[in-house]
Amino acid sequence: MTMPGLPVTLRLSGRPVILVGTGAAAQAKRRLLERAGAHVIAETDAWTGTGSEPPRIALVAVDDDAEAEAAVRRLRARGMLVNAVDRPALSDFTIPALIDRTPVLIAVSTDGASAGLAAALRQRMEAWLPARLGALALALRDARGTLRARWPDGGARRRAITTALAPGGPLDPLRE
Repeated sequence: MTMPGLPVTLRLSGRPVILVGTGAAAQAKRRLLERAGAHVIAETDAWTGTGSEPPRIALVAVDDDAEAEAAVRRLRARGMLVNAVDRPALSDFTIPALIDRTPVLIAVSTDGASAGLAAALRQRMEAWLPARLGALALALRDARGTLRARWPDGGARRRAITTALAPGGPLDPLRE
């Protein structure tokens, strides 16, 4: 079976992202984009030379269907990838429900089929994922050189890490 899309993590820090809309959905998307470090701009700012690089993605969060469709057409005509909130058929990409244990991010996506289902799954998974998961990821990152020195062979290193992270292992990520 073919996947409906490919989950990716976009590094948006300092990059411009267009946000069209002013309501509650737009404000929620603004907060999410800002948490990701994006420089959120209005559609008109994108074409007046504001910023050092042109935006490449846009989010459209407006209630009116005709207004949303028009915005998507305008933005796509400028070569942008567009997400139209609650309109998967108009969207080039979807934004999943996120579990944030920075730097660990877990995305739950239904490819726009049901945001409610994605949110319900996210809530349940958040309950059983330890808060320290991000700290474990950072510790493993910081130990990368030591691990390479101890196990120079990539296969041996992967086996050692897999064993340490296995259920009941010394670094079991699901154990508090």
